[in-house]
Amino acid sequence: MTDTSTIIIHIIPIAWGAAVSPVVLSIFLVIMSLSDYPKLTGLSFYLGTILVFLLVVFLGMILGNSLTAVGASDPKTTAAIDMFIGAILLVLAFRSFLVKHEKRSSGVFKYLKPREGSTGFSIFIQFFILGTVAFLTNFTTAVFLLAAGKEIGLANAGVTGDILAIIILALITLLVVEVPLAIFLIIPKTAKKVTGPIDEWITKNGNYVSGLIVLIFGIYILFKGAKILGLV
Repeated sequence: MTDTSTIIIHIIPIAWGAAVSPVVLSIFLVIMSLSDYPKLTGLSFYLGTILVFLLVVFLGMILGNSLTAVGASDPKTTAAIDMFIGAILLVLAFRSFLVKHEKRSSGVFKYLKPREGSTGFSIFIQFFILGTVAFLTNFTTAVFLLAAGKEIGLANAGVTGDILAIIILALITLLVVEVPLAIFLIIPKTAKKVTGPIDEWITKNGNYVSGLIVLIFGIYILFKGAKILGLV
């Protein structure tokens, strides 16, 4: 059993890698700038991302627990899994450099404004689903969260340790939603003024920034696994 502080130290770097989600941030900024009900749409979108976050982390924890249960949690086995995760991150990094952002008239962007005549409940459902879809399609973050969940499962830090690790992981990973949501709730008028320029910059440069960060993490995880296996 690993103590809670150790597992938190292990997952914090992974959490920062998972937090690099320019597409989710861009979608969220557009939602908040278009909506006449920013509190409702923002909170429902946030809850949707939390649902997917928990599902992916729990899958990672099941993987970690399964490795422990079958006696395959030795360093070489986990290093091989890390190398696989690192390789996936490298592919996703190069994909980020090549794939362009969606046009605002296509794809998920068509659904960023509440439908006319919508009730409060229907608006909540619409943006809750949008939050889940936006987060589900963010494969890079999902890979990071699977890796973090695996570490939590392997650590076997107990219920309290697991819950604390998941909370810290969630707070960092979802900063791309939490920070703008807090700004819109506290100073909504100022937030709407700065949304446009920030979103424009993200649209032009977000893929390159996220690709570079994911590339660095991918190389690090791949190298760490290769070193344990004696390949380097």
